[in-house]
Amino acid sequence: MTACSIDKRALRSAGQSARRQLGPGQRSIYSQTVCQRLTEILAAAQPSCLLTYRTMATEVATDSLFRDVSARLYAPVTHHHRDMVWRHVRSDTIWRKGVFGVDEPEDGALWSPTAGRTLLICPLVAFDRRGNRLGMGKGCFDFWLAQHHKTIDLAIGLAFSCQEVANIPAERHDMPMDYIITEKEVMQCLKL
Repeated sequence: MTACSIDKRALRSAGQSARRQLGPGQRSIYSQTVCQRLTEILAAAQPSCLLTYRTMATEVATDSLFRDVSARLYAPVTHHHRDMVWRHVRSDTIWRKGVFGVDEPEDGALWSPTAGRTLLICPLVAFDRRGNRLGMGKGCFDFWLAQHHKTIDLAIGLAFSCQEVANIPAERHDMPMDYIITEKEVMQCLKL
């Protein structure tokens, strides 16, 4: 195991622990603040498409996005860590548990890079101010974003402020976020 993977494992564990320590009520209030800040960015950016995740237990809750956003919504479907597609979500979408236990749309048109101005919303386990992120460790978002970053207008990470760390070691395939939104601030990430 490399030093980078050991560091990432420790940082991931610390990030997961930090967000688990927030109580459900606190997570809910913080999530509302994060989503309000995100809504303001979406209003200014006016995307045609919004690629966003379905919430797992301790993540920033994105449920309101699936009700209140005017852009075409797409949710991820993963087959394994290097194979993720985005399916269009409608009010009548049928959801099922995917391979990683996350709700995924059963059907729906696939997102295409030609679909128009697209914003990607990423869940974060840990992050730094340069926009580097850690997810759950499967690499789904990382590998997908590495392939598609040129067709995404903005990549925005959602997290709680307690998940911030000084430095996330980035690998070649890791693409930094353009913005990270927490309950305390909207960070425009420094691209170094």
